[in-house]
Amino acid sequence: MKKVKGKLILYIKDLLLFKRLKAFFYVLIFLLVGETVQYLTDIPIAGNIIGMVLLFLALQQKLIQLEDIKPASDKLLEFLVLFFIPYGVGLMVYFDLVEAFWLPMSGAVIVSTLLTLYVTALIVEKFGK
Repeated sequence: MKKVKGKLILYIKDLLLFKRLKAFFYVLIFLLVGETVQYLTDIPIAGNIIGMVLLFLALQQKLIQLEDIKPASDKLLEFLVLFFIPYGVGLMVYFDLVEAFWLPMSGAVIVSTLLTLYVTALIVEKFGK
């Protein structure tokens, strides 16, 4: 029990490091800016997508260094699987719809996955190092 408690304390200390908090602050600021842009312009793109595009552009233009947001991105990637649970639960609300249209939905998922793999391969081939 003492060993688990020690690991938990180390984990919480790691989570609350200043550089990690600063990294989360950057991500949340860009999320807020994206949501504000979406709200003010009423464009049909989610605010979080706009925020991540703006964050990408800031990184590309060297306004923010990658090292500044890497601690937050690493921690978010660690818990990525948990972010899909609400969508899975929400999907079960429409189980009757999924049951009725499982074949076209499966086809769409397969085709879109293959198309994504193909386009990604083309991009990596063209711009890869």
